[in-house]
Amino acid sequence: MAARLDLAERLTHALWRQEHWQLDELALSLLLLVLVLAGFAVWRGRQVALLLAQNRALTQRLLRAQEEERCALARELHDEVGQDCTAIRAAASYILRARDGDQANVQACAASIARSAEALHAMVRSMLRRLRPPVLDSLGLEAALQALCDSWAQQHGIACRFAPQAIPADLDDSIATAIYRLVQEGLTNVARHAGADQATVELRADAHGLLHLAIEDNGRGLRQDMQQESGFGMLGMRERVAGLRGHIRWISALGNGLRIEVALAARCAA
Repeated sequence: MAARLDLAERLTHALWRQEHWQLDELALSLLLLVLVLAGFAVWRGRQVALLLAQNRALTQRLLRAQEEERCALARELHDEVGQDCTAIRAAASYILRARDGDQANVQACAASIARSAEALHAMVRSMLRRLRPPVLDSLGLEAALQALCDSWAQQHGIACRFAPQAIPADLDDSIATAIYRLVQEGLTNVARHAGADQATVELRADAHGLLHLAIEDNGRGLRQDMQQESGFGMLGMRERVAGLRGHIRWISALGNGLRIEVALAARCAA
């Protein structure tokens, strides 16, 4: 009888210890879960704060760029267009007052008007190209990118090869414009920061309806930490791609150049 009672006590004690251990394990698990959730909340809060800061920086950058462009256009209108208009007005006034026998001066004034009108036309075309490249509308994306690469290479003295492959002719206007601006921004970065003597722009479409853009140079490259910064136009490119639900990444190492890869849907989401 005593043996049975002793066995029962031992069994009760073991069960109590097991139950106590399970309760301790449950409390520990709950504590661990709370710590994980708290850590995730802190990390997520920091990510949101970083994104908000990047968005604020991008907004300010876009506002500054917009204001700088407006100021540049205003200066050109005042300096170039105003000067040419004044010259045309003066020459036309002389012609109106000219008398018979003053043919030589009249012809000289007419030639001056022609030169000023030609300068005005060139100025207007330059402004229109800055606002929107007309070749995008007239010849399409492929021809526009080829012209961009050629003019950029001539301007900066850096060899630039454009390699298109199976680009759809009926791209959405917003997609075509975004790709053009991405290439424009990417090549600007190469000219300003890369120290390169060669650049390549690749654009191809795959069988799944995606466009793949790559801009590569043989310059000095970037450190890994610099690839996360908002300098070098990266923030603007990232936001432009994100706005179209695309993906962008930078592949680089110091001394080995930089490659920017972008993937976008060839059609805008409805």
